[in-house]
Amino acid sequence: MILQKIVFPERKDGTEKLYYRGNGVHTAADEDTFVMNQNGVMDMITYFNGFSAGKWRKYTKVTHLDLTIDFCGHISVSVYHKKKVGSTIVSRIIYRMDVSSKERTSQTMYIGSLPSEGIIGFVLTSKQDNSCFFGGFYGTRERLDVKDVHIGIGICTFKREAYVKRNMQILKAQILDNPEALSRGHFTVCIADNAQTLTKETFEHPDIRLVMNKNLGGVGGFTRTIIEHMNGEKTLTHVLLMDDDAMISPASLERTYTFLTLLKPRYAQYVLGGALIRLDQPTIQHESGARWNRGDIQALKMDYDLSCVKDIVKNEIEERVEYTGWWYSCIPVSQIEKSKLPLPLFLHRDDIEYGLRAEGFILLNGICVWHESFQNKLPGVVEYYDIRNMGIINAIHYADYDKKSFKKQLFIAVSSNIGKYRYKYVSLNLKGAVDFLKGYEWFSKADTIEIHKELARYNYTSRPVMDYVGYHGLDRNDLENYTEEEAVPPLLVRLFRIASMNGTFFPSKGKKPAVVIPWPNIYELYRKKEVIYVDNNGNGTGVKRSRKNLIRAYIQLFKVFRMIDRQFDDACRGYRENYDQLISREFWNKYLNITEED
Repeated sequence: MILQKIVFPERKDGTEKLYYRGNGVHTAADEDTFVMNQNGVMDMITYFNGFSAGKWRKYTKVTHLDLTIDFCGHISVSVYHKKKVGSTIVSRIIYRMDVSSKERTSQTMYIGSLPSEGIIGFVLTSKQDNSCFFGGFYGTRERLDVKDVHIGIGICTFKREAYVKRNMQILKAQILDNPEALSRGHFTVCIADNAQTLTKETFEHPDIRLVMNKNLGGVGGFTRTIIEHMNGEKTLTHVLLMDDDAMISPASLERTYTFLTLLKPRYAQYVLGGALIRLDQPTIQHESGARWNRGDIQALKMDYDLSCVKDIVKNEIEERVEYTGWWYSCIPVSQIEKSKLPLPLFLHRDDIEYGLRAEGFILLNGICVWHESFQNKLPGVVEYYDIRNMGIINAIHYADYDKKSFKKQLFIAVSSNIGKYRYKYVSLNLKGAVDFLKGYEWFSKADTIEIHKELARYNYTSRPVMDYVGYHGLDRNDLENYTEEEAVPPLLVRLFRIASMNGTFFPSKGKKPAVVIPWPNIYELYRKKEVIYVDNNGNGTGVKRSRKNLIRAYIQLFKVFRMIDRQFDDACRGYRENYDQLISREFWNKYLNITEED
């Protein structure tokens, strides 16, 4: 039985070391065959081709492992088990065999019992010139009961036609129409088009359904796909929510399917999540699971370099997870039936709130998507939703959440934007707090589309960053090296800068504006008169220091604090008492204008 296929790079963009590390190896013309020189080495202990032994042992029925390789020539195979002990990665060879054949053939090796932690991987060393490696798989000779798994992929999109078309082409070629795919016939797709710009003719596939949806934000689109899947003709076991602009990996989908077919019953309600890897640095992990911490978000395993064995092994160590992002979140239908539908938060924090209801999470190497880094985007209207939705989520899930905590969180958000001279975002923070305080009655009846349109006036205008050449002495070098951040200063220096409001009331320093990423080290802006934020699209947004706006912002903040004192407890009570109504099928059918005919 095949558990996990050996996979090769799906594209050439710097991701090769996620699949293999080679020395004295080159690809043949078909790019699916690796030719090895004498003493050439192929190290397959990688993110995609290592085997998550500890996770498979814990969560599935598999207890024993085989390795099959497809090759010709003379090759030495060494199988390793690697795990973390203290601060050290311990490695040992658990199997070794020399294989030889003049013709292409397959060789299966019995590796033995799965260890309870760590990963298993193998290294190939050629004993002659022109040995070839064609692929292979990890498998098991055990006779196991296999669950019939059917997964409905849900994608919400808004004017990202090119991304969706790209992913559907990949999905059709590698899964839906691929007779060699283990999961063929076990995936269907529903795309909720919030912009209503796609056409059904674009996809023309029986397993891909497009529905036109009201623009009720990401949560509106994702919830529509959940409802459509659960109303569909096929009986599904899971719904996999995926971002429209994430770059998918067919290997991740295959691994998800196979893993779920062998899941132990006690973990049937667990969500299988995927990591987010940065598109701009395609071996660097942004997040693999996260903790909400009542608003003090902690992305887990951030900045792991998944081309390094040490980080791959560390990536398998389990931590407490409170949610997984909806760029890749595979949710059991039985869990959806139990916990109902998402909370209508429009956008941002919707995946967090839904994750707080989950029984548990599973994450393992090789299940991921690539996505643009959130650090390279200006937040814009998200500053409103982050505050409003944080208040609603905490009011519902934590009975001891109090006004002091909310004030502290609001103060931090406002002060951060003041320190970055982003005074419009301060207005968004404060409006988010005020709207939270309006409570359930307002929230349940609010025209979310109009609210979102109104918030757009708080966005900053950007322009191509190279338009700033010559502005106050800026040259191309300044504008091209904006990602190079200054080191965080020592503690005493940081405390002084905080106390001085980052030097706002001191004379400005230097004539040139600071050119930085959207989420900079704030101390880098000390005594700067002007800042230009550069996003991932190469656009720059300029803001200026203003003592007048700083004073006005804090005056407005303390006015909102007085509102919190008066209205906070009643608002929290209203959200808690009416929570079940907000996540009900009846509410969502009305909210999305879904009729029985639909």
